[in-house]
Amino acid sequence: MTTNKSSAKPSEKKHDVVQVKNPKTDRYVKIDRTAGQIVSQKKSSGPYKGVPVARKSGK
Repeated sequence: MTTNKSSAKPSEKKHDVVQVKNPKTDRYVKIDRTAGQIVSQKKSSGPYKGVPVARKSGK
């Protein structure tokens, strides 16, 4: 029996990406919090799948 000895490692580069809803356009926007930049905006309605929604902190 052989084993897979691939040297490929999973990407260790983690991005802190969240999504928020833009009230003017009524679309979701993806934001990279580590770089502080907008990554993309959805053309269709509804949130991105697999991307957490940023919540307001209640401090």
